[in-house]
Amino acid sequence: MSNSKEITKKTIPLTTRLTRGFGPGCLAGIRFGDWCKLMAANSFHVDFPYWGKACHITISSLCTSPFAWAENLVYGSSIKMTKVETPIFILGSWRSGTTHLHNLMCQDERYAAPDLFQTMYPSSYRLARWWWEPILSAVTPRKRFMDNVKMSLREPAEDEMALGILARASNSLSWVFPDNAARYDEHLSFENADEKDRERFKQALQFFVAKVQQTFNRPLILKSPNHTARIKLILELFPDAKFLHIRRHPYDVFRSFQHMASQVIPVWGLQEFDMKQLEEMVIETYRNLYQAYFDQKSLIPAGQFHEVAYEDLTAKPIQELEQTYQTLQLPSFEEARPKVEAYLENTGDYRKNKHVEIPASTRKRIREEWQFCFDAWGYEQDLSELG
Repeated sequence: MSNSKEITKKTIPLTTRLTRGFGPGCLAGIRFGDWCKLMAANSFHVDFPYWGKACHITISSLCTSPFAWAENLVYGSSIKMTKVETPIFILGSWRSGTTHLHNLMCQDERYAAPDLFQTMYPSSYRLARWWWEPILSAVTPRKRFMDNVKMSLREPAEDEMALGILARASNSLSWVFPDNAARYDEHLSFENADEKDRERFKQALQFFVAKVQQTFNRPLILKSPNHTARIKLILELFPDAKFLHIRRHPYDVFRSFQHMASQVIPVWGLQEFDMKQLEEMVIETYRNLYQAYFDQKSLIPAGQFHEVAYEDLTAKPIQELEQTYQTLQLPSFEEARPKVEAYLENTGDYRKNKHVEIPASTRKRIREEWQFCFDAWGYEQDLSELG
């Protein structure tokens, strides 16, 4: 066992170890007041290996706060008056192909999406970007550390980070404060969450969507796997929202989700996470995500929902996007086609991660816990069917 730990330490790059110990994780752009409230909600408990990270976040929050105050003074009133145009929400579990689908859809220049810098600094990006982005870009990896997807501060990004920062309410915070995971896990669907947390989250989502739309002056395409469990909440804010769901074979999702979580949790965490609980966490999170999704899916009005399979999207992307545009009654796909085709040509050499096989006992557990997804989508349960 000791040899295994030594090998693991040796194979982890220095930059990754520094990021885990000192990087701000998913709280880079939090304001000082919100940071204090978040810490108070977690009894100011930070495990020793992450004290450097907590100091970084504290300093960063002190720098962010004056820019956030000034930005609200300059833009706050106009953001409140912004009428949100019909947004498109991309749904689907983590590692089901949501990023690929999001990037494809964002080739259509009639739409916009929040980029990584905006999701990291949601309350200050308009005034802080001109000086802070060049500095941050110099230390930003060119690829995500959990896969081979291109990464830059201008790439489309998930809005969940912004919402966690603005609302202090997101199930992603269960990876930051695992000792308080039971509370933050309720923020997946918000159905059983504290009403104050739910309202604060709704206000953050309304604010962030309006602000980013105003920035680009275009309707938005938003992507967050967490939103898969929030259809009801989203429709309360945006009754005309359109939803695009992507599904993928549950076994493939499990392997990739588990790998992703093992890489992200040490980067985001301020408390030690017991990696022995990783499999349990992945199985439970996916089950809760899709139980909420299937419970709420019927709330979506006709003409506002479409579903694609990851396997079909990768095999015939143009045809699948054409069908998406038609079903959701979006503007003509022909205007976006050249950009989409160019994007596909440029990303043709993308290499997928290779993951270990799933033990028989785990496959059995997955079949038991996720049976309703296998049934709904008609996927084979024999792992030998997968490539």
